Amino acid sequence: MQDTKTITLRKALTYGKGDSAKTITEITLREATAGEYETAEKSAGQFGTSIALIALLSGVPIDVIDQMYGSQINEAEDFIASFGHAAIANPSASPEEIVIDLVKPVQITKEESPLNLASLSLCEPTNQQNRKAAATGGPFAAAVARISLVGGYPKNAVRALCARDFLAAVGYFNGFQVRRSPDSDD
Repeated sequence: MQDTKTITLRKALTYGKGDSAKTITEITLREATAGEYETAEKSAGQFGTSIALIALLSGVPIDVIDQMYGSQINEAEDFIASFGHAAIANPSASPEEIVIDLVKPVQITKEESPLNLASLSLCEPTNQQNRKAAATGGPFAAAVARISLVGGYPKNAVRALCARDFLAAVGYFNGFQVRRSPDSDD
């Protein structure tokens, strides 16, 4: 898995006016954080979450990303999805509790602090926790809130999770939506 991906544009794109106009011939993407998924979701507007996320990760204005060819948007989406979307696409039944060792530990402060995380200890959320998380916004905002509520982690620390760790936690929670048969031991 690559940490970054550069996509060479088939058509150069220009934005800005006059002396501050800038022409780009490529965009470079990197792994998103949970907070960037949440930000993209909130700022998606008419462009959609995927385009907003590509804009955030590349540092290119969203209306410029919107001018890219569809196949290049697909290439960008495939790269972003390579960081763990499979974990949420095909959930299996989840255990009642789990400890997820983080691929990229969160280091927000130099001191020992609850903002710094090396693992996530999670369990099945209560209906109340699910309801409170859902009230925070779209699916990504709700996932950030659910991890914070269930694990007792500050939202700032959850927002700093890399995509692989964030999506592993989301996949764990999705595993509680898998139908369990009445005669199973689950």
